[in-house]
Formats: sequence, C-alpha cells, structure tokens
Amino acid sequence: MSDSKVSRRAAFGTGSIAAAMLMAAPGTAFAAENAGAAAADEAAEGQIVVIGRGEEIDLATMRGPLIDAPQTINVVNREILDDRQATTLADALRNVAGVTTAVGEGGTVNGDQFFIRGQAARDDIFTDGLRDFGAFTRDAFNYESVQVLKGSSSTALGRGVSGGAINTQSKRALAEDRFSFNVAGGTDDYLRGTADANLALSDSSGLRLNIMGHTADTADRDSVYSNRFGFAAAAGFGIGNDTNFDLIFFHQDEDKRVDYGVPIIRTSDTTDIERPAPEFGVPRSNFYGFAADRDKVTVNTLTARFAHQANDWISLTSDTKVGVYTRQFRQTPTSCNDACGDALLDGDPLTVPMVSASARGLQDQTTRGIQNVSTALIEKSLGELRNELIVGWDVSYQTNKRSDTQRPASSVSRPLLNPSAVDAPVYPTAIYRLRDAEATDISLFVDERLWVTPQLSINAGVRYQHFKSSQDTTDLTDSRGEALTSCNGATGSFTSCFTRAEASSDLWSPKASIIWEPSDNASVYLSYSKAAVPPGNSLSNGSLSTPAENGGISGNDLDPETTETFDLGLKLNLFGDKLLVQSAIYQIDRNNAREVDPVTNVTVVSSEPKQRLRGFELGASGAVSADLLLTLNYSYVDAEITEAFTRSGDLDTDAIGRQVRYVPKHSASLWAAYKPVEGSLKGLEIGVGGNYQSKVFLDSQNSQVAPSYVAVDGLLAYDFGKYRIALNGYNLTNKLYYSQVNSSRVVPAAGRSFLASFGVSF
Repeated sequence: MSDSKVSRRAAFGTGSIAAAMLMAAPGTAFAAENAGAAAADEAAEGQIVVIGRGEEIDLATMRGPLIDAPQTINVVNREILDDRQATTLADALRNVAGVTTAVGEGGTVNGDQFFIRGQAARDDIFTDGLRDFGAFTRDAFNYESVQVLKGSSSTALGRGVSGGAINTQSKRALAEDRFSFNVAGGTDDYLRGTADANLALSDSSGLRLNIMGHTADTADRDSVYSNRFGFAAAAGFGIGNDTNFDLIFFHQDEDKRVDYGVPIIRTSDTTDIERPAPEFGVPRSNFYGFAADRDKVTVNTLTARFAHQANDWISLTSDTKVGVYTRQFRQTPTSCNDACGDALLDGDPLTVPMVSASARGLQDQTTRGIQNVSTALIEKSLGELRNELIVGWDVSYQTNKRSDTQRPASSVSRPLLNPSAVDAPVYPTAIYRLRDAEATDISLFVDERLWVTPQLSINAGVRYQHFKSSQDTTDLTDSRGEALTSCNGATGSFTSCFTRAEASSDLWSPKASIIWEPSDNASVYLSYSKAAVPPGNSLSNGSLSTPAENGGISGNDLDPETTETFDLGLKLNLFGDKLLVQSAIYQIDRNNAREVDPVTNVTVVSSEPKQRLRGFELGASGAVSADLLLTLNYSYVDAEITEAFTRSGDLDTDAIGRQVRYVPKHSASLWAAYKPVEGSLKGLEIGVGGNYQSKVFLDSQNSQVAPSYVAVDGLLAYDFGKYRIALNGYNLTNKLYYSQVNSSRVVPAAGRSFLASFGVSF
C-alpha cells in the first residue's frame, strides 16, 4: 500500500491515530467533520498523521495498520470499554467471539484463564507487548484498548501463543491538559469510581495519573464479592518527535472471595449427560465455599518504552518491564458424585443430596519478572523492491516462590440444596510444601517483508528461543499434615523430601505469509506459522512435574508441544476506511509430545491430546456512519481430538473424533451504539449488544456439557458536552449461563443487574 510505510513509522510516536480520533470527544464514536481540521493542525506542528487507515497494532515486533497484518486482530477500544462499563479484562473479551474462560484447576490458581481458538492462553497475556507474568484478575481502568491476536504469534511474542495472544495497551501520557472522572453505582452493592488526569509539561511531554476504586457483590451469587483499588502513573517525553520515551507505573490491589462455582451433577446412569447443578433446579446462587476462601493480590509493574527514528530508513525501540506480583489464595472445589446425583433425581424429598467440599490450605505466592524487547526496523529498498525488516531480541527472567499450608483433615459433606447450613472447617496454619521456581528466556527474531510488486508481498520470519526452567519442591508433610512415607522412590519415614525438576528447550518458531493488496482498502493473505509450548511454560502455576521415580522419564523430559496453523484471510476497509471487516478460515494441528518410558514401558504424554481444529471467523469493527458504531464477531470452530492416551499410557481410541473441551462450535458477540452527532437527538446514546455461545463440552469424553446461551446487554445515555449520564443493563433476560468452565464445576454468570453512572470530561 502506498501509505503503509508512513503508517508504520507513525506508530512510534503517535500510536493509533484512529483510536485517538474516536476518543477525541466524550461519547462520540465518529467525528468525521472534525477529522480533517484536527489532522491539518497536527500536520502544521510537524507531526506525522495517518488519516483513514483504521486502527493500528503498535507492538515492538509488529507495527502498522490492522489491515496490513496477515492475521485476524480484534480490537476493543476505549470507547467500547466505557460504553459497556467493562471493569475487567474478562469483561472486555466478551466483545470478542472465540474466547472462552476457564476456572483454575488443581495447582493452578484461577485469575484470568482464557482459551483462544481452543488453545490455552493463560500465559499469553501481554501489556504493551511485554509478558504479564502474574496470575490475577486484571482490572481495565488503565486500558487504552485490548487487542486479541488470533492464530499463532510465537514469532512476534515468544513461547506459547499457539491459539493467539491478548495484548492490552496502557494509557500513555499526552502533551495536552485533560481530565475526566466517572462514578457508577448499581445493584448488588456495586460502587466504582475512576479518574484520569493528564498534565502537559510542554508541547512534547506530559504526566498522566489514573485512579480506580471498586467494590461489588455478584448478582445471583451468594457470598461472592470483590474489592479493588489501583492507580497508574505515566510520564511521556518527546511525544510526537523522532525520539520519545514513556514510563508507566501500574499498581493494583484486590481482595475478593474465590468463586469456584457449582458442581457438575453425576449419576450412576452412565448414559446420562452430566450437566451443571442449576440445570436440575439447584439455585444458581448457591455458594459451596467457605468464608475463609480468599484471593488477595498486589501487583506492581514498571514499564519503560523507548523509540528513536534514527533516519528515514531505520527506527529503534527498546521496551523493558519489571513486575512483582504477590498473592494469597484459598479455594474450595466441590464435586457431586454418583450418590449425590442419584439422591437429587430420585424424586424422594427425604433424600438429601450431599456434595463433597474439599477445603484447601492457603497458597502464599510471590512472582517476580523482568523482560526487555529491543528491535530495529529497517525500511530500505533492495534494488527496486520495497523492503521492511525487523530484527531484535527478547530476554526475560522470572521467579516464583510459593508456600502451601496444610488442608483440613478431611473433605466436608455439604447439602447440595442448602450449603450454607454447614459450619466452616478448621484450617491448619502449618506449611506442608515449599516451591521455588525460576525461568530464563532468551530469544532472537527476524521478520522480513518484501514487496515483489506494489500489490504483492511476502512476509517471513523466525524466532529462536532458549527457554530453561527449574522447580525446587520441599515437602514437609503430606497435604493433610501426615508424616511422609515416601520420597524420590524410597519408602520409610521422612521429616522432609526435596525434589528438583528441570527442563530446557530450544524452540524455533517460523512463519510465512503471502499478502495481496489489490487496493488501499483490501488485503488477502495466506499464512503458515508454528508455535511451541515447552515444559515449565506456566511458571507461576507450577507446571513442572515431579521427576519420575526409578530413573524413568516425566513430563519434563518431553519435547515441547507444537501447533501448526494455516490461515487464509480477507480484510476490507469500508465506509471511507472507518469500518474494518475481517474474515478468515484456518486449520490448527496440535501435536502433543509423547515418549515411551524405558523403565515402566508406559507412554508418557503431554496434558492435552492431539487435536485438529478447523474454523471460520468473521468480524466488523468501526463506524457504519457518523451516528452508528458497530462491533460484530462470529466464530465457528470444528475442534476434534485426533489422538489421546489413557493415564496408564494406552491409546484411547474412544476419544478420537470427540470435540475438544472448552471449545464452542459457534460463538458470536455484538455491540451497536447509536450516537447522533447533530440534530435534535444529538447527545443521545443507545447501545444494545449481547453474546451467543453454543454448548461446550467440559471433558475429553464429551460426557459433561454446559448448554448454549444468549445474553443481552443494553445502554441508555445522554451526553451534555462535558457531562454524561448513563444507565447500563446486563443480562437483561436474566439468562442462566456459565461464564467460567471446568471439567468438574462451572461458575454461573451474574444475573440481571443495572448500574447508573455519571461522568465529567474536559
């Protein structure tokens, strides 16, 4: 495209100009009549301005207009976040079809647990292109936008990223004075306040402060609450110049009650499809945990972003992030076995179905991480051929220290229909396990795009990555405080047991794309990419397994799991480049690592079965007209298991052909906002949207299912210039559905709720 080169360089100093235009006036999605004048004013000041090119991706390793990227990238901008009063990353991702959310399992603390195109993405969350090391619930108060990169992105972002990545763009300092605040209150004791203040220090530097306070219960969920506080301070220097520097400090505190949801009902009838308890009339409000269940998190991160335009053909960036995440976490998983389900469905009112509540000890965890990504963008022709080359490195170091206190002596039986009638267990305070893990990640990458003709280009790249992780575990007792009777294959009586697990992987992540751009408003691409998930990838979740006994192999000795992705996509900019339409068909082949243990002769396999996923995506985002903002996404995925093994290592032929768990075949999201920019209705805002998801299987046997649903939200607001009042409604039909899923439990989504808000901006 003729203006692509200018657009990419503009991303260094100005970010997404389209996003800035959308945010220029409170409550206005699209101000076409002011765009030309604003652009002319900025051009007069010597800034590089992009007009009518749509939103941009602004990562150190991937830059430029979305229409140029050879993959689907869904963007949830600040205006949509404000319209829908999205308070968390999970809320923001409701605007993106094909993303599902899971509940933590076993040693995995829950927090944000997402799946993209059927692949786990809990470790594929980034902020400003840098990895977010911790496991916690992310508040959206400091987001400028949320970007979901679908398809393998390992070449750009590193290990994992097999189904896609989630990148949040932080609010950066501006060279202008600006202030806004918003206060909202609603049902279920909801109260939230935010403030955003920017002070210009000069025409090229500024300071910015964002503050958030939040407290709320959850509609139709007993005893579940969340209290959060956060602030972010940003400083920007050289804004709009050839050399610029941003410094962003982020802090978030949260204290909430962990909600591990409701159990899946099992019965002795093996022909039954197992479903969540509320599907059988059990109140969805039932909370099966205890008052001691908690999730207390403190997050502190510091990010430095440097960019320098050395001359007209080379640009340099260097981004660094340091983060410290502390967390205290206690949960109570519950289950409803055959006897529980039979008692519920036997028709006898005197039979009391009982669930098993497995109260856990307290996990005290501190995660630390540091990362630097540095790149050079070289835009120098090769003879007569236009050329863009990105080279760089990505290095990081992460540690995770965790202690676990002993669990109560035994599981507690609780009435399925009235769980509040049982006293809390006695929680021991003694520590039974200490875990100390660390990981080093060193990467070199290169990405080349060469235009064979003005319309046809080839994009190819590769990342080499050396990832090494280790995990030291010291057991003092078993989980319930009993003396140890075995250690590293030996039996007897032990006062402690130390084990060390290690894994080292050399990863190659290639990609190749052919891109045809018949006009400035259209592109077609065909892409191939490969990603790898090494052992120990999820360091903050303790993913290294205990070494196998008797000299055998364990999961740490396996090769990385790999995925190969083929994408064929089409992108169109419509209505004067104000609406971006994206469509793609794809296939993902996931190969689970496996090996035969030479000692036990058992096949050792990775946790996920071998899979093939074929899908179709269609999305539209932007302004249909000056008055109508639209975000629409649809996703279809045929996710099939192609090979699986039992726990004993035997081939599980029955699993072949089944649907991959947590992957809905159909999902869709919609948000449409009508905001007249002139006439008697100017200032009025009407929004409507919702989400659809087909049924989801919760296990690889396809014997457990969460049903399909449609949930509807709405907005009615009025903009008085500097002032705005709004009323948001959520789940207006009070639909019973499940916002988080797992193989033994699901979390019911919040019921019908409303909140009113008042905002000021100037």
